[in-house]
Amino acid sequence: MDFETIKFGVVGFSKNLFDKKTAYQIIDAFYQGLKEQYPDKIIEIVSGYTNSGIPKIAYELADKHGFVTVGFSAHQALTVRSGIYPCAKVILEGELFGDESEAFIEYIDSLLRVGGGPQSRKETELFKAKVSDKTEQRVFEYEVEWFG
Repeated sequence: MDFETIKFGVVGFSKNLFDKKTAYQIIDAFYQGLKEQYPDKIIEIVSGYTNSGIPKIAYELADKHGFVTVGFSAHQALTVRSGIYPCAKVILEGELFGDESEAFIEYIDSLLRVGGGPQSRKETELFKAKVSDKTEQRVFEYEVEWFG
């Protein structure tokens, strides 16, 4: 990856019933590694735009590390009770959650999955298929405990 901007998709649980402390530690350490690996690149953190779960943690830590936050979701995100995260850039694709999955996969260069339900796992599999011919690692997966 030798372009100016690197787009990291972050997927995982969107509800808050998981081990947030461990997820926070995983994502924080991952971002620190990104800063060290790509010191001269613009790093976009692309997640589900909602202000809860893994997207919220991903965005809060992106702000802490000085990365660009990108909200990528369907228009349905505008109606969720948790609200939306104040991202620097917003891309809305489709009406219902899941409608945006293929466009999201096309947009990102690498993917970090921290836990997650069916949509996160489906997007991970779609992304793995997209990058199956690449030599460098582009998919990073971690599990965290679900309390729901």
